[in-house]
Amino acid sequence: MSRFGTLQVFAVLAITLLTVSLANAKGAGGGSQIGVQLGVTAASQEHINTLISRANTRVGGISTGAMNSAYEFSANYGYRFDGSVIALLFRPSFFYQKTSGSGGGSSYNYGVTGFTIFPILRIIPLENDWLKFFMQVGVGYGRINGSVEEGTAKVDFEGAAFGSQAGLGAEFCYTANHCGTIEGNYRYLNMDRNTVTSSTGTFATGSLSQYGSGQEIEMDATDLAVRLSGLQFLVGYTYNF
Repeated sequence: MSRFGTLQVFAVLAITLLTVSLANAKGAGGGSQIGVQLGVTAASQEHINTLISRANTRVGGISTGAMNSAYEFSANYGYRFDGSVIALLFRPSFFYQKTSGSGGGSSYNYGVTGFTIFPILRIIPLENDWLKFFMQVGVGYGRINGSVEEGTAKVDFEGAAFGSQAGLGAEFCYTANHCGTIEGNYRYLNMDRNTVTSSTGTFATGSLSQYGSGQEIEMDATDLAVRLSGLQFLVGYTYNF
């Protein structure tokens, strides 16, 4: 079984086992919550970074930096079951990662933007009136739009995949309704195959090897992959009602 398949099966089993074992555990009163989060994800775009490195060598120095981290904004609605330590959340997020520069009189710009949608099972094993510690797992979906621009050549592409995540966090409540949150998660979500949506110009030798509209984008005759995987650090605000 592939790594992706193993993680998916593990996440589903974990959700099932935690739900069965903790559904009747005693906890605080139930209710709904809405929240927003902002943070960074350590998603390193290894294939795009190779393109940047090759362009830097080929041109003799470009100012474009590597793509090793991204900004992420998310929001969620959650519901905690009355008298239990279990809450279910629905969280969409927006992913933004771009780098731009120039060299040899030309522009070298690269970017990945996208969104994810994750249902999340949250367990609150330890809490008091103002502090709650939680752990969470989820299985979800992501979709990206990417671009590579090297001089007069430019290609736009898109891709989608399912993934999983797990993490820990804490909620600090300064009133009964208003809380701040911090989270650390690891997400596995890779788009290993992506399709070109538009293409202009001709890329230099050693750059992209396939980039025609409607084709899978490739480098060295291998699919150009995009990663939304990595450690994620979020801070946010939650309103309980």
